[in-house]
Amino acid sequence: MKRRAAVAGILGVASAGCTDRLHDLAASTPRDLAVRSRYVDGNPLVEGQSVRSLPEELVTHAASFRSKSEAKAAVLPGQPETMAFVEETSFVDDGGGSVIVAAQRLTAPEVELRLGSISRTGERSLRIAVDIAGVRGEVETDDPVVKTLLLRLTDERGPPERIIVSIEGDRAGVTV
Repeated sequence: MKRRAAVAGILGVASAGCTDRLHDLAASTPRDLAVRSRYVDGNPLVEGQSVRSLPEELVTHAASFRSKSEAKAAVLPGQPETMAFVEETSFVDDGGGSVIVAAQRLTAPEVELRLGSISRTGERSLRIAVDIAGVRGEVETDDPVVKTLLLRLTDERGPPERIIVSIEGDRAGVTV
């Protein structure tokens, strides 16, 4: 019992009191799915892969990448954090087991995107809920900016075939 309390205390200090959030996320993700995420304040993706390429009434977008070359080609120059995330990934098409999903939202500058939960909606399909942080209540802006959440998914069942990303009730689907 003392060991469990010591571990909980260390985790509490190391995560600055966010253990409940870490626990909630772990509980809401399938056990055979490994997930890493990175928030990017801005748009790291090239034209054609970005939410900016969509009609202006569509504010949520998702893109997926199965190979390192495909992901690198989709990243704008001068994006070291995004490129590092890509470099750290062992992609399915390159003999690894991971895919990257980029979830994007046009929103207010003070908004941040956080991974909420992941659930299976079929044998090879996932639903990813992305939460909006940094503001309370309705978020409206006349001059929206791009916010991006990169997700590295490694599924023991093999790469997902279809992913639905949901942000504030808006959905974007992507075929992996």
